[in-house]
Amino acid sequence: MAKQKLNLLLVEDSPDDQQLIREALAEIEECGPRYNWFKSEVVAVDYLADAIHCLQRAHFDAVLLDLKLPDSPLVLNTFAQIQLASPGMVVIGLLDAEDESLANRLLREGAQDVLLKSEIECGSLARALRFAIERQRRSRALRSMAFFDDLTGFYSRYGFVALAGHDLSAAKVTGAPITMAVLE
Repeated sequence: MAKQKLNLLLVEDSPDDQQLIREALAEIEECGPRYNWFKSEVVAVDYLADAIHCLQRAHFDAVLLDLKLPDSPLVLNTFAQIQLASPGMVVIGLLDAEDESLANRLLREGAQDVLLKSEIECGSLARALRFAIERQRRSRALRSMAFFDDLTGFYSRYGFVALAGHDLSAAKVTGAPITMAVLE
């Protein structure tokens, strides 16, 4: 990840928290070599609907996600909607208060990290972003190796879902009918 520009989506409805995170990112840029990157571009939105819109139209390296948004009263629903909008996206949850149970649940559901907003500073944010992006990159590499089941020769669950998603998208674009069956 050395010497690259990070494209970040900041989903945060508090202007003060947005400013705190932007300042931490600016400080990271000032100390570029120390944190292994020199530039970040941040798109900040206040609402879940806006975040989903952005994810559908642009590429981001990571999402910094406040889990309590005005248009999404359920914390886990906020996270799930981001995952649905952009499967495999690096998501770092931002919590207002320490909640170990919620943090563990988010990590089990696929978040790469969870940060307490009051403890965000440039070092912890840089480390969280760098490690989260690398973990996701490694995870994608491992999943791509498991496209087929070695024992049966059929597609693995991951392979089937990837191809089914592609086929559904193609059918939607072309208007062609599609029939799928899943046997377990």
